[in-house]
Amino acid sequence: MSQEAVQPNPVHAIMHPRSVVVAGASNNFMKMGAIQALNLLNSTFAGEVFFYHPKDKIVLGRPAYADPAAFPTVPDLALLVTPTRVTPRVLDELGAVGLRYAVIVTAGFREMGPEGAKLEQELLAVAARHGIRFIGPNCIGILNAHNGLNLTVAPYRQAPGHLGLISQSGTYVAQTIPLLHERGIRYSQALSVGNASNIDEVDCLDYLGDDPDTKAIIMYIEGIRRGRKFIEVARRVTRRKPVVALYVGGSASGARSGLSHTGSLGGPDVLYNGIFEQAGVMRAATVTEMFDWGHALANMPAPRGRRMAIITHSGGPATSMADTCEKLGLTIPELSEELQAMIRPHIEPTASAKNPVDLTFTMESDGFIQHIPEMLFASDEVDGVLMHGVMDTGFADMFFDHIKKLVAIDHETLLSTLKMDLSKLLALPQQYGKPLVASTFLFTTDHAAQTFRANSTPLYTSPEAAVKAMAALARSGEIRQRPVNDFATDITDHPGPPLPTGVMDEFAAKRLLAEYGVPITDEELTYSREETLAAAQRLGYPVVLKGLPPNVAHKTEAGLVHLGLADASALQRAWEAIEVVAPGCPRLVARMMKGQRELVVGMTRFAGFGPCVMLGIGGVFTEAIKDVSFRCAPVDDHDAVTMPDSLRLKNLFGELRGLPAVDRKALVQIIQAVGRLALAHPEIAEIDINPLIVVKGRPVAVDALIVVK
Repeated sequence: MSQEAVQPNPVHAIMHPRSVVVAGASNNFMKMGAIQALNLLNSTFAGEVFFYHPKDKIVLGRPAYADPAAFPTVPDLALLVTPTRVTPRVLDELGAVGLRYAVIVTAGFREMGPEGAKLEQELLAVAARHGIRFIGPNCIGILNAHNGLNLTVAPYRQAPGHLGLISQSGTYVAQTIPLLHERGIRYSQALSVGNASNIDEVDCLDYLGDDPDTKAIIMYIEGIRRGRKFIEVARRVTRRKPVVALYVGGSASGARSGLSHTGSLGGPDVLYNGIFEQAGVMRAATVTEMFDWGHALANMPAPRGRRMAIITHSGGPATSMADTCEKLGLTIPELSEELQAMIRPHIEPTASAKNPVDLTFTMESDGFIQHIPEMLFASDEVDGVLMHGVMDTGFADMFFDHIKKLVAIDHETLLSTLKMDLSKLLALPQQYGKPLVASTFLFTTDHAAQTFRANSTPLYTSPEAAVKAMAALARSGEIRQRPVNDFATDITDHPGPPLPTGVMDEFAAKRLLAEYGVPITDEELTYSREETLAAAQRLGYPVVLKGLPPNVAHKTEAGLVHLGLADASALQRAWEAIEVVAPGCPRLVARMMKGQRELVVGMTRFAGFGPCVMLGIGGVFTEAIKDVSFRCAPVDDHDAVTMPDSLRLKNLFGELRGLPAVDRKALVQIIQAVGRLALAHPEIAEIDINPLIVVKGRPVAVDALIVVK
């Protein structure tokens, strides 16, 4: 076991201090340092808090010290909200008295350009000299709801929850707290990592993965520098608890903004799609989805399958739910006659018991919130339950002005008589181990909605949002069932001998690929017209003829490729045409391969991730279609066999118009072979097998490009 693996995670010490010193806070409560200190002082944190200040003796009613040697104790943690230029010196002074952990809120470092980057390196050097581990700089702080530690700019007044947040933006940690409070979403812990120059999102993910109070983790990501380590940690964590990520660095604008925001270097969207899939991380498209899914994942069990029951008194939302379920791969099976017979006594004659169970409009609540839900939860025909429209006081509140003209009753009395007891309904998920997800349009005013939120039962403002959260729950259950395969992060052992620099000719490239198990065409390399004609005779017409001058990457555009040569006469004409373009170059003669599906398999290296293997739809329109998927090498069996399923044109891999399905086993071998080759030769910058023609179901490499740097 490596030394890194046995070291305790520093994030645990940072999130569980017994004492905190604040540097940079003053008695001016309009300043950021004072705001964060006030949140700490007014939280339920039971540890000791004091201040480091060059002049003031008292800060916010607590002792302040100008000399760290005078501290009453060596603090477990420091919060630094100091001016940028003095921050390294302050950290140095604190380190000299024994401080080992810090949260550095101060901005103005790497995100500001070369001068800021130089200052950040100075900060890191100070930390290394004293053995200090820190979160930040350029962050908004941290929050541990379970011990009251709040070093952010926003008060946290909710009860502790089970949702952990790791964010490269401080806004999503702090400014969202009031909105989350309204929605009933509760943090277990939240960490703003900022520039993540010392402790990064990978360390935080590793920590929250082991935190017993955290049941689900959400991440806001602008870029990942330790990509391979991220995959390793995430694969381990997602086998035990779900992880959702919102990644925004995949576009040119997003990458540019991330670089100036936290100094993060983003990568292509398609790369992160593949990396998240490989790591078992679910990717959200919006901030709302990130929090919505996290809320459901933190508070509901994963369904055992994808069979959903819908219960509502509104036909439109029921149809919206059913339609969205089908689009997201959830099923709405028609309930058995036995189960329908049990439901019918609790619904109107005009209502449907099939699924969706649509009660039509009714103010009667017992069937809706008690009898029918329990029947559905108890049934082995259903894996999860979706509800729309649970309401009690909200609807009556809307028409109270009409009622009071007819009945002598005050507003509060009317509403109190309508409040439903939802305790039995809200206990069903835990009782049966199945999820309940609901939606309502009376989100803020209704007592029933308030009860859902108070009990952390996922409730959304649209039927579609509820279904998306349920789909995330189903996906999380499937991820946990994946085979457990360790991801190899150590790629320093490369047994292959160094390759010559430049663009490898196609013949040599295919021979090298064949050594690793990639099937290639029958072909011969020739150096004269006579050799070319003799090779074609041995291979059998029709053939392909290609000119191979040195360091030419794209032969077709250069007029060096001639296909479907049916006889010696056509072959000689092609030979002469190549001689005009590249006189004296070697010719590659290959048996002509015919297939009606063309794929591409390749490899590109990305900073932090190393060699990444690509699978996509190939041929001359590869760049126009742009339907590709990536996985970081080495690619295990599960990831390789499921790569086609993440493509838009995934149906091309199945049986199609009389064509056999693509041989997945053979395709897996090719994907893994490319990964092994890239790992064995770090000098290879690029591999491109295009097209990989599918002949009678089996893929064969008919062209290949390898670039060595």
